[in-house]
Amino acid sequence: MARQQPRVSQPLGLASVVACVLITIVRGLNPVAMKVVLLSMPPLLGAFWRISFATIGVACYAALRGIRLRPQRREILPLTVLAVIFGVQIGANQFGADYTSPVLLAILFNTYPITTSLISAFTVAADRLTPRRVVGLAVAFAGVAWILAARTESRLAPNPILGNSLVLTAATLLSVRMVYTRQLSLKVEYVRAVFWTLLGALPIFLIGWLLIPDPMHRTEQNWMTWAALLFQGLVIGFAAQLAWVYLIRRHTPSTVIAFSFITPISGVVLSSAYFGESVPVRLVAGLAAVLTGIALAARHSKPDPRASATVTAALARRG
Repeated sequence: MARQQPRVSQPLGLASVVACVLITIVRGLNPVAMKVVLLSMPPLLGAFWRISFATIGVACYAALRGIRLRPQRREILPLTVLAVIFGVQIGANQFGADYTSPVLLAILFNTYPITTSLISAFTVAADRLTPRRVVGLAVAFAGVAWILAARTESRLAPNPILGNSLVLTAATLLSVRMVYTRQLSLKVEYVRAVFWTLLGALPIFLIGWLLIPDPMHRTEQNWMTWAALLFQGLVIGFAAQLAWVYLIRRHTPSTVIAFSFITPISGVVLSSAYFGESVPVRLVAGLAAVLTGIALAARHSKPDPRASATVTAALARRG
């Protein structure tokens, strides 16, 4: 297969808009599925099975499309780095979800557009840090602080302070991973990048599960446990992951991330409905501030013609 050439970021079309909306709505079910699994399975064991299903899905897709999965020598190190970031991020989110409620998980994990917008502004030529985006970041951070200050202990949140801290750590790592993935996928076939990210993280989960004791009381596993794992692995980890990486690769990270305001809304509504959790006014106010900040900070700016010209010239030299 010929070496894949990078391309300049493309504007969003109707198909990309529809894809972004559908992915973000479906991802709202993830906190529900995570908590269902955690009721009967330790965090890292659940992560191992979830990512195993996703890895199998990507491998089958690559085989059907005739995509070469074996990495080139120059790709091994960056793919290893990406797998480690991914493994730590998923692990932190799994443990965080174990200690906090699915409603808080849905809100706090989906703050990653805030840090993604900030990181992307310094790493992607087409993403500029404008006064509007600075205001958006400040409003969103204020919303997060307001949520963290609320008393949120419940039967589904045995240690919300620890859980919320781990979820925010995972959200920050996801921001780093998304920007890094976007840059890497301009040089590496994106399906191959996703496959090795997933596969490389499996030993982290397995070793962690064997070494870290589980202090929580779990119920018996049933069909709901495995249905939730299959949903997380095949729908979220495989289909949504491939589509999301493709969209980030085709467009700028902050352009795609701008649609993520949908996920915490659907996540809060679905988590509250499934588990019967109440949503205090304080959390609603904090969520509104976070969404307002994301809308301002992640909104795409007009690209700088000088930056675009620089990128185009660089790509021409590489070709």
